[in-house]
Amino acid sequence: MKTLRYRLVVSLLRGIGIVAYRLTHEQRTRLGCQAGDFLRKINPYRRRITLGNLRRAFPDRDEEWIQTTARASYQNLGVTFLELLTLPHITPSEARAMISFRGTELIEAKIAQGHGVVLISGHLSNWELLAFAFPLYTNIPTSLIVAPPSNRYVDEYLKWYRSRTGNRILPMHKVARTIIERLANGEAIAMLADQAATEHDALIPFLGTPAPTYEAPAAIALKRNVPLFAIYAVRDGEGHYTAEVQPIPHDDLEADKEGIAELTRRHVAALEEKIRQYPDLWAWQLRRWKTLEKNI
Repeated sequence: MKTLRYRLVVSLLRGIGIVAYRLTHEQRTRLGCQAGDFLRKINPYRRRITLGNLRRAFPDRDEEWIQTTARASYQNLGVTFLELLTLPHITPSEARAMISFRGTELIEAKIAQGHGVVLISGHLSNWELLAFAFPLYTNIPTSLIVAPPSNRYVDEYLKWYRSRTGNRILPMHKVARTIIERLANGEAIAMLADQAATEHDALIPFLGTPAPTYEAPAAIALKRNVPLFAIYAVRDGEGHYTAEVQPIPHDDLEADKEGIAELTRRHVAALEEKIRQYPDLWAWQLRRWKTLEKNI
């Protein structure tokens, strides 16, 4: 029965993706916003998390702004979800028309020098399109580190479309040896760096409040002596995305506990800057401050 349910979920996702692909940009955006509004209404628990996160990050903002931004964040998720489901169907030229990159030459220069690189992003705007389109603008072999969903059929579906443009997929657990090998081969390792970590991880200030933060991106960059770049995509009012490459310097840091913590603070600060610029495009639904949720 569980297998049947899992397969039905994938069939539903495929069907929605086909419909979404055939819509115009305006129709898809409108439907995505409606889907976001629906998600906001049907899950009171997640809505409380969203509002609590916004109030914590922006204590000087009034309640009207908080509510408006929360709704816009949900609508962004709805639009992102529909766009995600179109990725198995769009052509490379269609993907390139949706997103452009600035600064990829900085990454290509390091690769040309024989360096591997670590690329990080977050749940800002459409992170899936960002990863999907990156190989279309570079010839850099890139491995995406992802958390596999429990539904293995969905996992296979996601792996298939994520690898359509040349990306390779690595599960986030037990891949240390593979990461080292691919960096040594002058390849790129890419991951999202804004998930909530465990209470045993380092507490790094994030939007005004310390939050458990994974130190893996910084640890890999420092211990393997490879460059670290942040890339965040921003959607404009016409539905086009611009992804800008931002180097996170660490030449002055040692590969020790203090250096890893400082480099983590640096890349978290880069994400903070983007979120404060575009608060409606970040996924405030994430349980980023899990240890503080009891106070929401």
